[in-house]
Amino acid sequence: MSWRARVRARVGDLTIDVDLSGGLAPLALIGANGSGKTTLLRVIAGAHAPLAGEIAVGGTILYSDEQAIDCPSEARRVGYVPQGYGLFPHLSVLDNVAFGLPAGFTRVSRAARRERARAMLDGLECAHLANRRPDRLSGGERQRVALARALVIEPGILLLDEPLAALDAAGRRSVRDFLATRLRAARVPSLVVTHDVRDVVALEAEVCVLDHGRIVQRGDVSALRAAPASAFVEEFVG
Repeated sequence: MSWRARVRARVGDLTIDVDLSGGLAPLALIGANGSGKTTLLRVIAGAHAPLAGEIAVGGTILYSDEQAIDCPSEARRVGYVPQGYGLFPHLSVLDNVAFGLPAGFTRVSRAARRERARAMLDGLECAHLANRRPDRLSGGERQRVALARALVIEPGILLLDEPLAALDAAGRRSVRDFLATRLRAARVPSLVVTHDVRDVVALEAEVCVLDHGRIVQRGDVSALRAAPASAFVEEFVG
């Protein structure tokens, strides 16, 4: 499975102009605050309209200004876990996960969607959380539920925006290992925004550095350590 995002987009005074591509291996997106990382994920997910470009996943074009293609976000099969996880506080864990399967997309009943959601929770070893509300979950449990909701649609690509940032140090270690294991098992291309080199190492990810909306360096951690493109990169890789 391959993917490519060649896009120009604007948010406030920042213009994003990138050409990214990848395969099944995770790609870690790093950069200073305000460099455009979250906006880039939102563009790929269909939540922020680009100015121009093309987005393709597995040979399917999701957006192209030249071909006048702009798939709505719910039809893109993009699994997106935003900062803070985006869980609905009034829904149970089961219904939060099932919400990723709108009836018009999957063409199955509500009961069937909930059954599929329960199976996904079971696969992520958190079926026991099904009847809880998000406010009764730990940070690590919320992260797992958000990941279940993103994976239940069988996405063509998975986008994770600082998935471990809200966890304490102990939670971060355990959930980091869990996430790395699940991404390998899912065999889904993933783009992960992070501020911690330990996430990159655990995920065995290649690193892409975004600066003022543009890609300034790409490579594995050892390559970035050998020749960091900026003081930010040097500090990140330690």
